[in-house]
Order: sequence, then C-alpha cells, then structure tokens
Amino acid sequence: MIELSPSTEHRLILAAQAVGQNLSTFLDSLLDEYLEDQFDIKLAETALKEDGGMSLKDFRSKHGV
Repeated sequence: MIELSPSTEHRLILAAQAVGQNLSTFLDSLLDEYLEDQFDIKLAETALKEDGGMSLKDFRSKHGV
C-alpha cells in the first residue's frame, strides 16, 4: 500500500475521473507510460553515444529544421 497525502490522492482521483478510469487503472497507465518513457530515454542516450550520433540541436542545425 502506498500512502499519499490527501491532496495528492484527491488530485489523482480527479484526474482518473476526468479520463473515465478508476484510480487503480489510471495509476497502472501512468506507471506503464513512465516506464516506457524511461526505456525510450535509455535508447536515445545509447544512440547518441554511438558513432555518428548527434544531439537534437546539431540535427536541427544540420538539416535546417
């Protein structure tokens, strides 16, 4: 069990209701999204370290985006 402050719990309940989910489903979705984001960040960091990798800033400069 996770203990949350009443205000945090209330905000989560309101957010879940806003998207038509119960709190448990909403939190599962948030956790899944967070873990996917972390995985994508690791992939991006690895790709950036590979030969030929470049930062977004450098990519934009090179390609005029």
